[in-house]
Amino acid sequence: MNINKYPDGTSYASVHPINEFTYKLNSYEDLWHLNQIVNALNNQKITPIITIPNLIDAQADKRFNNNESSGLKLVCNFLNSMQANFKIFHPHNAEIVEALMDDVEIIDNREFVKKVLDKLHKDKHRHYDGTLLDTHFDEKISGYLTLMSSDAGGFKPLMKLCDKIGWKGQTASASKSRLWDGKESRLVQQIQCTDFEGKDILLIDDICVYGGTFKGLSKLLKERNCGKLYLAVSHMTVQNLGQDPVTNYFDKVFCTNSKYDEYYGYDDFIPKNLEIIKLF
Repeated sequence: MNINKYPDGTSYASVHPINEFTYKLNSYEDLWHLNQIVNALNNQKITPIITIPNLIDAQADKRFNNNESSGLKLVCNFLNSMQANFKIFHPHNAEIVEALMDDVEIIDNREFVKKVLDKLHKDKHRHYDGTLLDTHFDEKISGYLTLMSSDAGGFKPLMKLCDKIGWKGQTASASKSRLWDGKESRLVQQIQCTDFEGKDILLIDDICVYGGTFKGLSKLLKERNCGKLYLAVSHMTVQNLGQDPVTNYFDKVFCTNSKYDEYYGYDDFIPKNLEIIKLF
């Protein structure tokens, strides 16, 4: 498939017959080009099945103010207008996406998290010379690792995930509260457990922009007798991680290539402790 562009910014799609493909939807321009691609396939009597690794505007699922555009609703309505079937990887709120779209299949994050757990298990059982002691992931890892959600809203999806992958270990959740400081209210992060007894912690979430929430939690966790800190997010939505990247706060950060195949920080510095699991 190819997008042919004219000097004035207009374009058209030319597409060979294809029934199923993956399409990275990273911008509103990508959304329009996808519409052109689907139209070209429809002209060939094809109703394609399209996997979208990262749904644009997925976080705008609760924008209901009268003076604001609806965000996710507009994107889903536009996708619904296409003669296609969609598979979407781990959107911010799967239930809302399913309600807004007619022909959609949600791909959850179980394969991603299983790959992360497998890598952590192998790293934990490696000799200093690089020889693997145990290359098979099983319930052993649950003895030294705690899975954690970043807030109460993410705990229910995390529990469902644990059931799907057969996780037998400890699962915890952080929470948030509002504190009045005399001038205004401010957000306060809380972790109920005060002693993780040296266990490693794996924070699991769907989206990381610049990672302010995760940076704050890492500071709290380091005060609670934990081992190594890990973060696994399905989507890292900004390619330039900035001058103070979230990777500075964790022993290792995992993400998928749902948006980008590589990431960088200040002055094009590539964080060594960021691992991109390529699912797409």
